[in-house]
Amino acid sequence: MKYTIEKLLNVNIPEGIKKIIETNRKMDIIVDGEMNNFIVLSPDEMLEAYKEQKDLFDYNIIPFAFLDDDYLCLNYKNHNISIIYWSSERAMESKELAIFELYSSYDDFIKTCITNKIFVEK
Repeated sequence: MKYTIEKLLNVNIPEGIKKIIETNRKMDIIVDGEMNNFIVLSPDEMLEAYKEQKDLFDYNIIPFAFLDDDYLCLNYKNHNISIIYWSSERAMESKELAIFELYSSYDDFIKTCITNKIFVEK
C-alpha cells in the first residue's frame, strides 16, 4: 500500500520503515551520544509534519518520527536513503545546520535497529 506522502512526493518509503510505522509507537535512538525516545509518526502524521515544515525541509526529506520539535527523517539523495536527525531550531538559521546524518544508509539503520532491539512496541 502506498502512503499519501509517497504519492505526493513521488517516492517509495522502504518496507522496513513501513513496518516500524505499523508496529511501533516509540523507538529509542542515540543522537549525539545520548539516548532519545522518538515517537513514531503514523502515515497521516508524516504528511502533516511534512506540510508544516515543507518550507524548511527539502523535498527529499521525509519525517517518520519526532522528539519535541525535531524529527528523525529519511533523506533521499543520489539513489540512496540516509537517516538524519533534523533540528527545527537550527533550521531557522539554515537548512544545512538542521541536518545531522545518523546513518549514511537505510540498510545500516535497519541492521542497527535489529541488532540493538531499539524499538519499544505499542
